[in-house]
Amino acid sequence: MHWLIWVLISLVFYSFMPPLVKTAMKEIPAYVAVTVTNAILCSLAFVVAKAQGYNFLDHLSLDRPSLMLYAAGAVLAVAIISYYKALELGPISSVVPIYGMNIALSSIIGFLVMGERLTPAKGAGLLFALLAIILLSR
Repeated sequence: MHWLIWVLISLVFYSFMPPLVKTAMKEIPAYVAVTVTNAILCSLAFVVAKAQGYNFLDHLSLDRPSLMLYAAGAVLAVAIISYYKALELGPISSVVPIYGMNIALSSIIGFLVMGERLTPAKGAGLLFALLAIILLSR
């Protein structure tokens, strides 16, 4: 399947996550919520990977790609735990747009660190994204 289909599936499903989590966290603490939802995520991802025939030990070690993956996991943990706590404390309409700036920041990192090409259109898109976030989070 083309990457665009995968990202559209992600967009649709991820759009439901904040309202579901925010509703649950009226009664359930953020740290419990993040643990349960991510346990489900990890379990399902494991099942999908095994169904595709992947053996985890064939792909993991102490080499650079594995270390980068472990670092990404640690960074993701801090990001998601913080995001859930922010959702618990703040309104979805402010928290989600600010969290969504990770998309623009990741793009900037791609340009500055990963050597990806910054075009005028992409630069304008980043500026509009920043403006949109500022307006949405007020």
